[in-house]
Amino acid sequence: SRPLVLGQDTQGPPPTSNAAQMLRDFCRWQQGLNVPDEHSALHFDTAILFTRLDLCGAATCATLGMADVGTICNPERSCAIVEDDGLQSAFTVAHELGHIFNMVHDTSQACQELNGHTGASRRVMAPVLSSLEPGQMWSPCSAHSITDFLDNGHGTS
Repeated sequence: SRPLVLGQDTQGPPPTSNAAQMLRDFCRWQQGLNVPDEHSALHFDTAILFTRLDLCGAATCATLGMADVGTICNPERSCAIVEDDGLQSAFTVAHELGHIFNMVHDTSQACQELNGHTGASRRVMAPVLSSLEPGQMWSPCSAHSITDFLDNGHGTS
């Protein structure tokens, strides 16, 4: 990994509070930084933009991050944006990386059978993270999703 700090004089993606637009712009922009040779030390598999802007989704400005689901193998879409709100941004990064690795929200219809009705709101892939279940941050649905994703050939060169 290599951090790249964008200052006021740096040409980066145009700043916007519209999370979907910022994600699209950042994904497009980061492609120009990546080296296609997977053996190069300058190559990366995914990119994450931290911003101090208040990110807004379609209905609310309570959005803390955004990423597309299952895009780790797509260099054009293997990226995420995260609202920098200090140390707790680490949980948002974990959540957005979960999406990139094909995980959906734990409260979604697809996860109900695997997760049951308890604890889904206290796991990393909850749609709104309030507090985590100690020792059980990832749900059975998340474990199944990433295992299935990797077992089906994603994540190999």
